[in-house]
Amino acid sequence: MKFLLSITVALLWTLPVLADNGEENKGFNGLYMGHSFFRPSAEQLKKIMSESENTQHRQVTVFAGGANGSPGRLWQNEKKRSEAQKHLDTKKIDLVVMTYFSPMDSSVEHYSRWIDYAISQNSKTTFMVTIPWGPQLFKASAMEINILKNLSVGFKDTVIKELRDKYPDNRILFCPYGLGTYELVERLREGELPGVKHVLNKNRWERRQAKSKHEQLLRDELGHPNELVAKLGALLWLQTLYNYDLDKFEPQKVSGLPKINLNEIASKVAEKIKPLNAVYEKELVK
Repeated sequence: MKFLLSITVALLWTLPVLADNGEENKGFNGLYMGHSFFRPSAEQLKKIMSESENTQHRQVTVFAGGANGSPGRLWQNEKKRSEAQKHLDTKKIDLVVMTYFSPMDSSVEHYSRWIDYAISQNSKTTFMVTIPWGPQLFKASAMEINILKNLSVGFKDTVIKELRDKYPDNRILFCPYGLGTYELVERLREGELPGVKHVLNKNRWERRQAKSKHEQLLRDELGHPNELVAKLGALLWLQTLYNYDLDKFEPQKVSGLPKINLNEIASKVAEKIKPLNAVYEKELVK
């Protein structure tokens, strides 16, 4: 019986992954632009997709640290703007993913510059705006985390709404993947994250040791992610882009943390993100 079950599971993973509407996901050819809270999830997404059956997913990246990775600063930086525009000029890019840093560099005006240029090269381009977690999260109280969550979700009713109104012919997806990080912090504090001991180990020597990296969510005081945080973010991007049922997706594991069901966590958080894109519910997933 166990043998038959294992064969069945193996066969299932060889089938094309279907969206909830039953359509096969064909895969985006995407340009991903962001900072150091964004880049690890982009890298994890590439790794996950390279191991999946969706062979048509493609991605190229343009990165810069901190505020320099915001849509506003990337546009101002002639070298980075040129690098991104060369990809868009191929007219093959049909997805542009951007991040958020602050109101001063991540406003409707800043996103619009990239959207206008991308549409001029490919009118059918889809866009996704992502919001990470807040900095120095290891200091945040439960109340402060709730405030951060509300601010992230509230972005839909301000900048995202304005962008959707401004570009009705293009999808503007919204993925505040920082909600996943807040979920991990809350589970850790409730003792529901087996193998993880700290948001950030206060002992700097200990946290630099390879054997203990998996025991903390973040790498440093600013808040750069370890693998668990980055991979969870990638799964949330994956669900937002392709509408995958994460409960049926191939189980994602993190080294040193075999008891953590990352797909289950991602699926729970995704239920909070899906309503933020409900305006596109009736459209076919690409």
